[in-house]
Amino acid sequence: MVAAVSFVMSALTRALDSLYRLKVGVTGVGAGRHERPHKPLLLLAVLEGLDAGEATPDRVPWSRALIARFGRRFGFVRAADDDCTPQLPFLHLRSDGFWEPLREEAGGWRPLSAPPLVADADTGVVRAGFTGEWRALAGDAGARVAMRDAIIARYFARHRAALDADGAPAGRLAEPGEDEERRVRAASFRGLVLGNYDHQCCACGLRIRIPDPEVTFVDAAHLIPFAESRDDHPRNGVALCKHHHWAMDRQLLAPGPDSRWHVSRRVEPRRSRGEEELFRLDGQPLIPPEESAYAPAPEALRWRLERLVGSG
Repeated sequence: MVAAVSFVMSALTRALDSLYRLKVGVTGVGAGRHERPHKPLLLLAVLEGLDAGEATPDRVPWSRALIARFGRRFGFVRAADDDCTPQLPFLHLRSDGFWEPLREEAGGWRPLSAPPLVADADTGVVRAGFTGEWRALAGDAGARVAMRDAIIARYFARHRAALDADGAPAGRLAEPGEDEERRVRAASFRGLVLGNYDHQCCACGLRIRIPDPEVTFVDAAHLIPFAESRDDHPRNGVALCKHHHWAMDRQLLAPGPDSRWHVSRRVEPRRSRGEEELFRLDGQPLIPPEESAYAPAPEALRWRLERLVGSG
């Protein structure tokens, strides 16, 4: 029993990190640039099908039920230029290393070479399955709950209420599993945010990264704390050096929706050299991430600015 639990947790550790790093791609221009939602949405629909007993981890049929589940969730999260195309992630999820889509041909089951058609649904000729340790993991109800919650936290936190109301499964991991889940999420979020900013503080530009073993002086800081938002999307994070992370957490410094830094009136530049340096940051622009799709969300920046000490 202990060995089985240990296997599930080890597999879950790797799976959660993979879920945070799905090859989703980005689309759009300007303020409308965003991640494509299709792969995580398909996984949510597949996990629900497993909960309902309509599929097994090694045999997920391409079906009208799966298409409908995808479409229902797509309506909650879609952006203006997104198309409801579940057939695309059904095929392309294989590039993430744990999903195998197949088509039945004369010689048996062969790798799917093109997106399935709607006409293929419920014919039994197209199916997919989880591979490797994901197969056992997807068969564990508690792990599926954790996986679903991780997908929503990473990609769809702003739509959590709608997605939960549409049918969240009951149950959760035991306490030791929750601790491990939090640890993995924190590490995965950190990796995403620091990668987006190339390990550079978006306030002062500090970048020190020593490889093998890696040492960096920059943190991944949630704009709205995870405990309050349950939001691990990179747009809810910025890369900050220890000094400016500390100042933001103590509400002496805040990034605003104007994409500039704001400093609390409590900071007195004549009192110390450190406060003088912090004071000079007031009005300076945030250093942006390399990919604009991961620029801080305006609502998260507004949340921080509203809590700046002495701003009123």
